[in-house]
Amino acid sequence: MNLSKRKYAIIAGLSLILMAVLAGYAYGFVYGSLVFPGEGQKTLESIQSSIETFQSGIAAWIGIFILDILVAWALHLFLKNVNLHLSQVTAALRILYAAVLGVAIYHQMAALSMVSKEAASSQILYELEAFEIIWSAGLIFFGLHLIGLGVLCWKAGFVPNFWGGILIFAGFCYSGIHLAKALFSEQIHQIVQVEQVLSLPMAFAEIGLAIWLIWKGGRIPSHIKNLSQ
Repeated sequence: MNLSKRKYAIIAGLSLILMAVLAGYAYGFVYGSLVFPGEGQKTLESIQSSIETFQSGIAAWIGIFILDILVAWALHLFLKNVNLHLSQVTAALRILYAAVLGVAIYHQMAALSMVSKEAASSQILYELEAFEIIWSAGLIFFGLHLIGLGVLCWKAGFVPNFWGGILIFAGFCYSGIHLAKALFSEQIHQIVQVEQVLSLPMAFAEIGLAIWLIWKGGRIPSHIKNLSQ
């Protein structure tokens, strides 16, 4: 497929925006309102009373999984001329993250199946906890992807260094926080507090890049256009 840099930028930017919307719905609205950590019976009753909403949340997660792969592909082709090897590794890290997310989504689907079969609430809560643990582990790879993406943006003459810097910062935040969750689970409350403080710059890194990609990514500067005419 022979697409211009501008088209790759738009594909990546629109996919990132759509992914943010789906994540807000799937995790912020559906999961956040129906799942109660440590309260199996309450979670079971909540999902039973809103089974279609929970199903739509899983559908949104599947959409995020697909979009992650699309973003990995589009960003690789947008940035491959900066450093082909680093671009390939960066894309591979996002695809690896997507694969881990796919495994995590399977556990949500297993929980849904158990609700339909009227399994014990403890079993359902176990599957949902597995989703969170596996997804958190995947976000370590996602953070490494952002670091690689940030380095590529920093080195690219056609992307402002600001985006490279904030992506690198966000990448270290993602990997550091979720590695800490895996290694120091007894300190989870303190880690979550740090995560809440850093959540804004972490979210802004990709959303901001997405807006820039849609707005200016891959455009030929006007002074160069004029010289070519």
